[in-house]
Amino acid sequence: MPLITWGPQIEIGIKVIDKQHRRLVDLINQLDEALKEDRGAEVMGEIFAELVDYTHTHFRYEEGLLSEHDYEEYSQHCREHLIFTDQIEIYRDRFEAGMYSVSGTVMEYLRGWLLTHITMSDRAYSQTLKDGGVT
Repeated sequence: MPLITWGPQIEIGIKVIDKQHRRLVDLINQLDEALKEDRGAEVMGEIFAELVDYTHTHFRYEEGLLSEHDYEEYSQHCREHLIFTDQIEIYRDRFEAGMYSVSGTVMEYLRGWLLTHITMSDRAYSQTLKDGGVT
């Protein structure tokens, strides 16, 4: 069973953003599956690196849209992104240095943060983008 099950409960109604969120969910689920199946550090490291890279890509895209549409909570939203990327980069760097393993605690952090951020913070901007013509 996946750590995060994609469905309407986490969609925000903006197609491109939902597609990107689904990719993040897939990467977190891949990392969780690799952990459960004890696939080894190399495989987990590759997935972790891809998750970090894609997170940066997604956040840049999302922040660009929010800026373009003058989202009033833009600064706070960007701060949330920065806190998350700083934390997952710490996890990744420790993992790559062999000082830290991906654990259930890390997976719960990723799951909890992403679901809370999407369902609260991202949903809060969805109407602003829809009003600006983003579908």
